[in-house]
Amino acid sequence: MRAVFSFLITSSPVFSITLADVVLAVGIVVLIFRILKGLKIEYPQFFTLLLLYAFSSLISASLSLNPYISLPDTKELFILFLPPIILLCEKKWLKNGLVLGVSLAAFLGILREMVVSHQRLTGFVGHYMTEGGIMMIAFLFIAALILFEKYSLTYLFSMGVIFFALVLTLTRSAWVGTVFGIGLILYFKRKWAPLLLIPIILIILILAPGKIKQRAVSIFSLTNPTNVERINMWKIGMRMFRDHPLFGVGQNMVSEVYPAYNKEKVPPEELPHLHNNILQIAVERGIISLIIFLAFISFALLELLKIKEGDKLTPEAIGAIAVILGFFIAGLFEYNFGDSEVKFLFLSVITIPFVKDYKKYMEGNYGKNS
Repeated sequence: MRAVFSFLITSSPVFSITLADVVLAVGIVVLIFRILKGLKIEYPQFFTLLLLYAFSSLISASLSLNPYISLPDTKELFILFLPPIILLCEKKWLKNGLVLGVSLAAFLGILREMVVSHQRLTGFVGHYMTEGGIMMIAFLFIAALILFEKYSLTYLFSMGVIFFALVLTLTRSAWVGTVFGIGLILYFKRKWAPLLLIPIILIILILAPGKIKQRAVSIFSLTNPTNVERINMWKIGMRMFRDHPLFGVGQNMVSEVYPAYNKEKVPPEELPHLHNNILQIAVERGIISLIIFLAFISFALLELLKIKEGDKLTPEAIGAIAVILGFFIAGLFEYNFGDSEVKFLFLSVITIPFVKDYKKYMEGNYGKNS
């Protein structure tokens, strides 16, 4: 039963956020029962910062320009309870759920795209940017496992299918995040290895179809319409932050107040969010929440750097560090911390390295002989 639950927790968000929420609810119930029985709840230290982020978000929602709009959105904070749930799981099946679940979703998504052609691959999650974020996380983690854990044809096939799906999403933020993440993984392998990315990227661009090539080149364009829109929305977002610096305008309120700050009616005239984690959190929840978010990212990285076997980082730790870097870089161009499916998988994956011998880790003996 534990193996099935472990498998579902990393595979479910790829197919259905509703299914993932059910799995999360079961995990939270298990945590409550353990607390009632007086059993110790173990968690990575960065989980404390996630709790602080949840608390500051609740305050922001309560002090929102319209609490009736903001407070219902706080249900997404339950996802932040994933780390202690992950530590109750089996590492093997967490990894199997990620590899098999994401690769199957990618494969079926590609087949569907061949039958019913869309402009961009959306997968089961229904949106190309969400799909791109999921594929980026899985690709980086599996890449680290291949390079540092074991060479596996299953892993290699999964990585290939996921890469193909990632490309077909045409999600530039996920592409950029993937490049940075892979660069870091290669650096851990050999300090000079990131240089290999230059010829690899050039070869991919030469062989890629025109649409993909144009999409990649547009990353560097200051006249590309979507790039111009992002610059415009970030400028307007800064104005919103200056007026509401402490607790923000409240969750789900950015789209409500944005038109009032866009008096020049520059594109986009309407938007769901500001396409940037740092700015979105600052505007929506205020400077306190932003500081906590950045502290969470920093502490997670510092904790992962301690997880070693002998004097070397574990493959899972390297993969999780690369995922954090990729997620953070992609989050400079997309509000991926507000995407439930992506955040669900992100928190699950960066907690996987803590599952094995967690008590030894807390005692400073992780990876040492008993």
